[in-house]
Amino acid sequence: MPACVAGDCRHAGRGRPDRGRGGMGIRTRRAFALAAAVLAACLASSALAADPAPSLADSLKNRLFLFGGFDVARDSSFGWTGIVSAPWSRLDEDGLRLRVMAGLGHYRYRTDAVAGGVNEGTVSSGEIMLGWRRAFDPTVVVVYLGAQIEDHQLRDPDPGNPVSGTTMGIKGTIELFSRPWPDYIATALASASTVHGSYQARATFAREINPWLALGVEGTILGNARYVEPRAGLVAVTTVADRKLSLSGGYLSNSDKGDGLYLTLSLYAPF
Repeated sequence: MPACVAGDCRHAGRGRPDRGRGGMGIRTRRAFALAAAVLAACLASSALAADPAPSLADSLKNRLFLFGGFDVARDSSFGWTGIVSAPWSRLDEDGLRLRVMAGLGHYRYRTDAVAGGVNEGTVSSGEIMLGWRRAFDPTVVVVYLGAQIEDHQLRDPDPGNPVSGTTMGIKGTIELFSRPWPDYIATALASASTVHGSYQARATFAREINPWLALGVEGTILGNARYVEPRAGLVAVTTVADRKLSLSGGYLSNSDKGDGLYLTLSLYAPF
């Protein structure tokens, strides 16, 4: 399982955009720059409201975390990084959340539209989302809604590919983190976007072997207008000084590329 379910690992329970690779397009860079500026403004305003002259470390402590990761599968790779902030509360308290994320990747897919029957694509993506955290002991729910932009550049023109070019749209995500028993953790994530009709649903169930290691299983289904990919695998999460490193891997079946294996590494790091 990822370091978190697109969010607060310690108190709320990651997401992964569709796979692909390449340099960000101009629109994606602008969208991410705007998202970062909004996040910085929220943090600055909340810090000033809390203390006339706080240090930067004090104003951000337990109110912001970084996350990121890398996924490798058959004929595809994708890396992502992002920030989640609780502008006017702590991460362990209910309230507003602001998430900014960007990703880059590369992929190959089968098509009769190009010579050799295989085309390649690079993808860059970005999103900015507002959310709300609410705890229902022993479960925490976080709901996000916001804007997403994605740019696909193909090696060879493919008029039949419905996901080529740059597209902006609306994305929604719901995350759940639960501890049904003292040594067991369950997480779930579901997201959908108007960008190429992309979607993802994922669930994990793990047992904490000791304070620094948890082992479990995961199941995922994801896709967009071009492909569908179910996954099933194992997951290990290690925790050191509140930093969580997650490694998961297993079997997948992709409608474009056939069966294969996947490996995902992700990190959660509170400020």
